[in-house]
This record gives sequence, structure tokens and C-alpha cells, in this order.
Amino acid sequence: MDSNCWIGVGRLTKDAEFSTTKKGTPMSKFRMAVNDRRNDKTLFINVLCFGKMAENLQPRLVKGRPVSIQGKLNIDDYEDENQNKRSSVCVMADEISLGKDPNHSESTETADAF
Repeated sequence: MDSNCWIGVGRLTKDAEFSTTKKGTPMSKFRMAVNDRRNDKTLFINVLCFGKMAENLQPRLVKGRPVSIQGKLNIDDYEDENQNKRSSVCVMADEISLGKDPNHSESTETADAF
């Protein structure tokens, strides 16, 4: 059985960018850092979420915040300004759970799933 499902846990590298698509759908774009405990390498993963999820989470998607993402991998092929072929990988989020906000001093925060 084939399936396109990616799950990752990491931290946001900067505050999310909020915008709307050409059709007017709310969209939030951010990057997360995921550490590989086996070899001390860090992966930087681009993540997109849309609709109510993007609207509701936008003010809480801040740099340093722990985040758990479940979604689908998406690969876009394109040509850069020098006509070199490039690929861009991102995760289209289906579910996002947030950890404690690093900008607030509360000792715990309930994780939100959207």
C-alpha cells in the first residue's frame, strides 16, 4: 500500500509568514528545524498550512516554538533565474500540534491540534 505521510517534530526557525492565495485562501508558511539524533545533522523543512488552520495558528507560530507536523510531502520543480532546474520540497500540513511558547513564562501549555 502506498502512502504519502510525513511526521516531524522540531522548532520554528522564525515567525510564520501569513498571506492569501490567488483565490483568497488564507495561507501560513514557515520553516522548522528537525534534529537527527543519530548524526547531529539538522534538517530544515518548509511547511505550508491553509484555511482556518492558517488563520487560527498564525499568531502562535513564532520562532523557537516546538511544533509537531503531520502532512504530505510535496515536490515542486522549477527553473531559477539562470534557467537551472531546481526542486523545492515542502510539507503540506494536515495536523499541527504546538508545544510551549518560548516567549511566555507559563510552565505548561496544552498542545493544540487543528
